[in-house]
Formats: sequence, C-alpha cells, structure tokens
Amino acid sequence: IADWINVQNVEGRGLANVASNELNTQQYTHTLSYNNDITDNVSLNSVIGYEYQKYNNRGYSLAAQDFLTNAVSYTDQLQGSSIGSRSASSFADPTTELQSYFGRVNFNISDKYLLTATVRADGSSKFGDNNKYGIFPSVAAAWNLHTEGFLPDAINTMKLRLGWGQTGNQEFPAGSAQARYGLGTGGTLELENVANPDLKWETSSTFNVGVDFAILDYKLSGSIEYFNKTTTDLLFNFATIQPAPASRYWVNLDGEVVNSGVEIALLGFLVDNENLTWTLGGNVSFLSNVLQNYVGPNVLTGGLFGQGISGTTIQRLENGQPLNAFYVRDYTGLSDAGQSQYVDDGNSFFYLGDPNADILLGITTNISSGNLDIGLNFNGAFGHTIYNNTANTVLPIGNLGSRNIDANLIGGTKEAIANPITASSRYLEKGDYLKLANATIGYTIGDVEGIKGVRVSLTGQNLLVFTNYSGFDPEVNTVNDIDGVPSFGIEYTPYPSARTILFGIGFSF
Repeated sequence: IADWINVQNVEGRGLANVASNELNTQQYTHTLSYNNDITDNVSLNSVIGYEYQKYNNRGYSLAAQDFLTNAVSYTDQLQGSSIGSRSASSFADPTTELQSYFGRVNFNISDKYLLTATVRADGSSKFGDNNKYGIFPSVAAAWNLHTEGFLPDAINTMKLRLGWGQTGNQEFPAGSAQARYGLGTGGTLELENVANPDLKWETSSTFNVGVDFAILDYKLSGSIEYFNKTTTDLLFNFATIQPAPASRYWVNLDGEVVNSGVEIALLGFLVDNENLTWTLGGNVSFLSNVLQNYVGPNVLTGGLFGQGISGTTIQRLENGQPLNAFYVRDYTGLSDAGQSQYVDDGNSFFYLGDPNADILLGITTNISSGNLDIGLNFNGAFGHTIYNNTANTVLPIGNLGSRNIDANLIGGTKEAIANPITASSRYLEKGDYLKLANATIGYTIGDVEGIKGVRVSLTGQNLLVFTNYSGFDPEVNTVNDIDGVPSFGIEYTPYPSARTILFGIGFSF
C-alpha cells in the first residue's frame, strides 16, 4: 500500500520532524479562614486569600528530507539530510502572571436570612501598564420563606434569592497589549503586535433573582430565575489602519453585550410507590441577546466555504442586533429565466436571521420497577436560524448531471443550471429541533457467585431528531472565524453526529 501513496514533494525523499513543546506552570495559594457564632442566632464564616500563577510556554521544531540511508532512524540523523531541505523554528510566548487577592464573608441569621459578600482584585500581565488590575465585587442574599410560618402546609420549602456580581475575563493571547517583535523569514525583526497600554479587563455584571421550592410533600420541586448579564469593555482584535507596521491590535470595544432571560427547572414524581417510581423533569430557558451602545466600525464574520463565494461574509456585529446576526441579500425567488432575484437587485443587504436560540429545552424521565430501570433524555433549541452553506455551494443546481445536488431541487424546478452561486436569505432555515439524545434500559441482577451488584444495560445515543431543517444536523458544529471573530450557525458539510449503541455490564468484588 505504501507504494501507492504519493504525497506531493515527499515521495522518494522522505520527511522527518522533531518537535518539542514545554509548558511550565506555578501556582501558590494561601487562605485564612475565620468562623464564629456571633450570637445564638447569627453565625459568621469568612475567608481571605492570596494567589499567584505563572505560565511559561515555549517550543521548537526541526525538519529535514533527503536522508542518505534508511538503516538509521530519520530522527537520529537529521544532519544526514540535504542542506536545502532543513528547517528550524522556535517560539517563546510572553510570560503570563496572574496575582489575586480575595475575600468572602457569609452571615446566617436564624437559618432564615443568608447574606454573602465577596471581592476579588485580579492583576494580569496580559493587560496594558495602566490597567493591569481589576476589582470584581459580588453580593447575594437569600430568604428561607418556609421558616416564617405564613406559608401553607402544602409548601415544604421555599427560598427567595437575589444576587449581583462582577467577573473579569483575560482569555486572549499573552503579550497582546505590548509591542511584540518577531523574526521574519529573512531574519529581520518585524513588529507583530501594536502596544495598547490602556487595554483592560473585560467585565461581566450579572443580576439575578430567583425562587427555589418544593411542594406536595416534595413530589414537585423546582426553581424559577431571571438573569441579566451585561458584558462591557469587550476584548477585541481589530485590524490596524494601514499603512502600519503591524496588521492587528487589541482594544476594548465601546458598547456592551446584554444576555438576559428566564430559566425554569422542574422535577416531579408522577408515581412513587413500592412497585414503581416514575420521575419527569425538565428545564427551559427563554433567552435574549443584543449588542447595545456600539458606535465602532462594522465587524464582519461568518465567512462562507466553497468555490464561487470565497471571501464572502454573511454575519456582522451591529448595534441593536444580536451577536452574529445574518446580514445577507433578501432572496425573492426565481425569474422566468431561472435566475435568482433579490430585493434591490441584490445591491442591498438586510438583517434577516439570528443564529442564537430563543428557547433551550431539556427533558429527562426515569422509570424504575423492581430491578428494571429506564431513562430518557431529550434536548432541543428553538427560535434560531441556520445558514445552509452545504446547499449553497456543495449541492447547487449547477452540479446537475455531474455531481450530487440538493434533493429539494429535484422535481419541477425551473432554476437554470447557469444560476450563479450567491449568498442570500435563500439558504437561511429555521433551526428548531428536539433530539432524543440518550436512552438507557438497565437490569440489576444482583449478587452472582461472589460477584456483587451485577447490572447490565443497553444505551443508545443520538437516536431520534425531530426537525424541519434540511441539512445534516441542526446542532451546527462547523467552526469558522474571520480574524479571530467566531461565527455561529453556519453549516458546512459537518462531521455527522454518530448514532451509538452501547452494551454495558457493571459489577464489583
């Protein structure tokens, strides 16, 4: 078989590569706690701490071809290669240091009122000289209503929660706030990154209010929560205005991303007796996402794949729109000549879809009777849009007679084979789906000849999908970005979600 392999520029020459990557981390954590009953009804738990982390990442690579002999391993005779084929590279990322001071106090008042306050001061070497530290406080309170005596007996427990807090984000490459130079191919120094001494922490402020409860002798329990998360000073990698010595630089975007919604979780015992137990649980989230108060330049992302639309983007960040909103031509149908038609002859673009789901759903049910148990898990998403890049460029009408085409194009279509491949709302589809993600049936045999707790099970994963989406999978897993800005909701010949059947047996000695 090896004789049939023909890798360009390798056949008859061979190729050896030796590489090494080394990541060294250090972490020191010191905490001091104090716990005390201040009075008979008030208890205090507190902790203060300090933490230091350091990361060093470096590596090298050596490669060569055209070895004199096969009698010695390639990696043991790199010097036995042709001079022109040898290459060497190495790197050393800027050192990352994170230093943190933190404290937390908890008050418990008669098991009725619970108060928590925390504060963190985090300093990172990733940020500019003027803003290395960020301060992130949070407060939370809870009221155990069931201890007050005014709730009906049918309510077993009920807790009202209220919280507000801030967290910081430093997940971007080390050294991005500093001027960094690298060696070019000719051995000359080249500026790779423009310094920004004012770069600072991205901050998310979250407010939430919720209630946890159990009623009817704990046969029904759950929680309802409203949340609002606002992210400001978003870390973003912008293109420099040319001419400039480097192509990119990091900034904090003006504006904020607001994610808000309501989350509901319920668990009920439909049947609960000696012979049968049946539980049904679920959680549903109603979500909203929007970019607000942004006045910067347009940020394009959502790059498409495929011949005919290289370099095309169909998503952008825009004030008042959800993240990754689809920005495309508005398709109105086919002309009598079989050519695509668009609003304003395709010269205008419109916001015509949101890849972010409005509703996320999960459902779980479990049944057990004697030694037999059954479990089903469903998940789903609704209210979002998917761009079918596969139908756009892989299965177009132009393939007719030579390659596969989209099944929806067969039967009565008047589309011309010469109709150009163009990105538009024609390929936007509703992405609503519900999946039977997991199903398990098990039987507990028990102890057998000194073997304890024998249980056999059969599990199926990704068994059923209920959707009107015409593509491969409504759970889109295609990854693409433009200059580090991720896309979302674009499907392009994804790796299929496998349907898996597993048989298992468990036991102990």
